[in-house]
Amino acid sequence: MVEIERVVPGQRAEGGGHRAVAAAIASIESRLVEPLTVPAVARAAGVSHNHLTRLFRAETGDTVVAHIRRRRMERAGHLLRATTLPIRSVAASVGIGDLQSFNKICRRGLGASPRAVRALGTLPPTP
Repeated sequence: MVEIERVVPGQRAEGGGHRAVAAAIASIESRLVEPLTVPAVARAAGVSHNHLTRLFRAETGDTVVAHIRRRRMERAGHLLRATTLPIRSVAASVGIGDLQSFNKICRRGLGASPRAVRALGTLPPTP
């Protein structure tokens, strides 16, 4: 498990954002392959689930869950275009173990099936 520096409420990161949000994002990035829950991310950031939810939305305009989904799809899209990894391996490497779920999530998040994203080499415009 990756240790994240515990934060003091109200503490700001170097870029001006809240340290808890920066810690949450770092935790998400380092653990995309794992099942992630908002309470687990909040614990890693050293704040409560509700506090992280409020801070995250205020700072990023997104929910924690939406951020996790988006980052998984960005990484999946990159892996589909830039590697020859089997689609099942790409799904597993972004924390989605079920191939049917991965296909559905790709269609929703990337606008095309994993096979189509790979064949196109570029992502279609998002709907």
